[in-house]
Amino acid sequence: EGRILELGTFSGYATACFWEGSRNAGQAIGATEPGTKDNGPFILSMERDARAYNLAHAQLQVLATHGVATNTEDAINEMIKIRQDPASLPEIEADKVSLPPLDGVAGCSLWRVSDALASLEELAAGNGGENQPSPFDMVFIDADKTRLLDYVEACLVSNNVLKKGGMIVVDNVLWKGLVLEASAGTFTSVSDTDDTGKEELRRNRRARKLATQMHRFNDAIVRDDRVDVQLFPIRDGLSIIRKK
Repeated sequence: EGRILELGTFSGYATACFWEGSRNAGQAIGATEPGTKDNGPFILSMERDARAYNLAHAQLQVLATHGVATNTEDAINEMIKIRQDPASLPEIEADKVSLPPLDGVAGCSLWRVSDALASLEELAAGNGGENQPSPFDMVFIDADKTRLLDYVEACLVSNNVLKKGGMIVVDNVLWKGLVLEASAGTFTSVSDTDDTGKEELRRNRRARKLATQMHRFNDAIVRDDRVDVQLFPIRDGLSIIRKK
């Protein structure tokens, strides 16, 4: 159906790509009505940061207004204005906003949440009330790296969030190549010396911590018999996890 849940909107770039793909899926299956949270091609994206939420909303609104392949010059000019002064964007007061369906086919909603994992677990338990969406075909996780296994568990514990046979996509699973060093137990590219400054020490510690977290995630998920996993060494690493 082209139903995608995104955890971590940021600027809305990936959201826009998913939205176009959702529109394509809707057109391919001959959708006759715009997708909604209940059925059809639809994107739901969650974000915690208010500034990112405002920016993503502004940029996705441009896409909704101009469509994928029309009025491209006007769309580009509007995007340039947004990029030149993102601080001037209006504050979006509502925690949940819906955008006009893309090319009349794919729906899209943005949620500003204080804790994406808590929101995901609520949906997994079927406790979303009137906001509970129908299950998704794919979940894209680009959120807190220290809780990746918890996010995946929420997708697997029931079929309320992710359909059986659906895909979970996790970004940054090689973490700048440092996961290979973490798996070997020795960090050479981010090691500290007596001459290492405080700022570099902080960056190195964070890099080692996150690389170790990603290694633990990769090691655990490949052993989970509820899923099939394929890791692609593309850019920062991408894992495609299929729910059995």
